[in-house]
Amino acid sequence: MHFSEPGSAAMAWLLAATLALLPCISFAQQQAVAAPPKAAAIARLPNGKPDLSGNWAIATNLNDISKDIVRIGTARVTEEQKKIPYTPVYAQLRAETSKRMYEEPELHCYMPGVPSHMWRQAYSGAGLVIQHSNKNIVFLHEFQGARRIVSLAGNAALPDSVKLFMGHGSGRWDGDTLVITTTNNNAISWLDLAGNRHSDQLVVTERFTPVDNDTYRYEASFSDPAAYTQPWAIESTMKRGSNANAEILEFACIEGNTDSVQYTEDYGGNSKVEK
Repeated sequence: MHFSEPGSAAMAWLLAATLALLPCISFAQQQAVAAPPKAAAIARLPNGKPDLSGNWAIATNLNDISKDIVRIGTARVTEEQKKIPYTPVYAQLRAETSKRMYEEPELHCYMPGVPSHMWRQAYSGAGLVIQHSNKNIVFLHEFQGARRIVSLAGNAALPDSVKLFMGHGSGRWDGDTLVITTTNNNAISWLDLAGNRHSDQLVVTERFTPVDNDTYRYEASFSDPAAYTQPWAIESTMKRGSNANAEILEFACIEGNTDSVQYTEDYGGNSKVEK
């Protein structure tokens, strides 16, 4: 190749370098436009929505739900900020837990409430099984034989005067995320074993978002103007079990039983009343 103009040597060098780079540029372009690997298929219901049927375990803290707090109000929190924003009355109740263990719901064979029942399967190995259809989702538990049936078809609200251990749940879809709002909760159940509580004004909003077929992100937010100064939320991971034959077994709890260790003397037990 011959160049008669000034600077032709430089132009020749530039042309040669560009030609040498073309294969690399072409390869990089191919890499940039290559389709990303497809995510594993998610089991779906006849209506096309994700199917949560199966047996599940949730990695959350049964002993103290506050350790799973990720948000208070709209702000994300640090480890040091993971404290339930109690109103003064409920802060005092929480502080008196060791003296009020006679109120602990398990001692009375009560159903665990929402969302505590979602991780009570950690108690003595009891399980959580979900049955899912287009119109309903059903949560079945070994612990206390508790169950929760949630309509996905827009069920009617209950009067505020009706209070239930497992509340009144109503489900809807936000894309592939199942959203369940539970109202009409009573004030008897606890959120964990540590004595974290709520009033009968509690509203729990849960979100179940698929990560893959056997992994879901679980979120629960809590709003309760009587117990909390602002809403707060937890997050955890749900894992589907591999045993397709998993089943709910019998769980026995005798109504009217008393725990002589925890009940204080003024309630018929052996424990001394703290002054």
